[in-house]
Amino acid sequence: MIKKILLYTIFTFIAIAVATSLFHPSYSFDEPKPFHGTYLHNPYENMNPDNWIQANFHAHTRRYGGLTNGRENTNEMLDSVYSALGFNHIGISDYNKINYYDSANPSFIPTYEHGYGIFKIHQLCIGAEKVRLFDYFAFQNLSMKQHTLNRLAKHTRLAIPAHPSFVKKGYLVEDMKYLSNYKLLEVLNGFRISTAHWDTALSNGHLVYLIGNDDSHDVRKITDVAARFTMVNAPENTAEQLIQALENGNAIGVRFPRKLDETLEQKIKRMENEIPYITQVELRDDTLLISASKTILKIKFIGQNGKELDIQQNKKTAKYVVQPEDNYVRSEIMFKGGTTLYLNPITRHESDEIVKQRLDKINYPKTIILWTIYVFVILFVVKMIRKKLKSKQENIEN
Repeated sequence: MIKKILLYTIFTFIAIAVATSLFHPSYSFDEPKPFHGTYLHNPYENMNPDNWIQANFHAHTRRYGGLTNGRENTNEMLDSVYSALGFNHIGISDYNKINYYDSANPSFIPTYEHGYGIFKIHQLCIGAEKVRLFDYFAFQNLSMKQHTLNRLAKHTRLAIPAHPSFVKKGYLVEDMKYLSNYKLLEVLNGFRISTAHWDTALSNGHLVYLIGNDDSHDVRKITDVAARFTMVNAPENTAEQLIQALENGNAIGVRFPRKLDETLEQKIKRMENEIPYITQVELRDDTLLISASKTILKIKFIGQNGKELDIQQNKKTAKYVVQPEDNYVRSEIMFKGGTTLYLNPITRHESDEIVKQRLDKINYPKTIILWTIYVFVILFVVKMIRKKLKSKQENIEN
């Protein structure tokens, strides 16, 4: 009896996995258009250097009886460690479940990490109305990834492809050429840095801004916290102000160097002494000016296809003249001690009324044809299995 129940359970799981992998909409994608036009858009136009809010939106606590990674973290532990490290917003993003710890805090944002699949094609859902449980368990093609983003966007303010370079068969660099209907990309993550994915999206005209997160699973490990995070420029540390700033690109990603065998107290002191903040990102005609609270050791200006446009060293204020052929310009700024700040891009548009491109369209004829084929194949397989079982039963009776 137990063996039969186990077999039925395995068969049901396989059937669900096969059905979800087969019966999804097939999409057609228009060809993307790189940024173009004479208008240069600066996401930091309204930046106030006194309004930086230190935030982490991706961390895990113990859930499902310790089944998922994050089993060592309690809500109180995570909150205590991040508060000690100077974080103003401490987001908890448990797997497929909204954690309402500290929900009375004005900065609380309902958040979760979506995804069950074996290739870790996950999405960080910030500002979620509810949890969407549906996911693809195994291989995902471009249509599946787009369909997931579209479904999540209906009930989530920010559905963000998470740690895109974490696994080779997850979000592919070439996927970012066509994927749309998302506003942020987790470029900085405690496990991976995904600038190649970001540059591919930007080079193909997708106005996608960055977010940086630890993706912490064990705050007892000091190297697991305050290594990748976001500085959000918002007038108030409230949920709506934080989300708006992220949507508008008024935020920077921080890569803070890890040190092995460092105590929490030592890391707190190092962050107090070494974390810089941006004081100026200004466009004067076609000249981009960037300043920080500390001397810039090195700054890279990066453009189309991830090409390094210019490198400058030892600057109080770095300057770059945006060339007519520069579709976008983003910056990576390194400081003494190893901290690196990643800035959102300056982008070209036809006017200040920016329209984000959507490339995906459901290909209904293709979807209907494929679904019809799948149904006939499944019915044929079921018929053959039943025929074989009937033949086997007759042989036993005879």
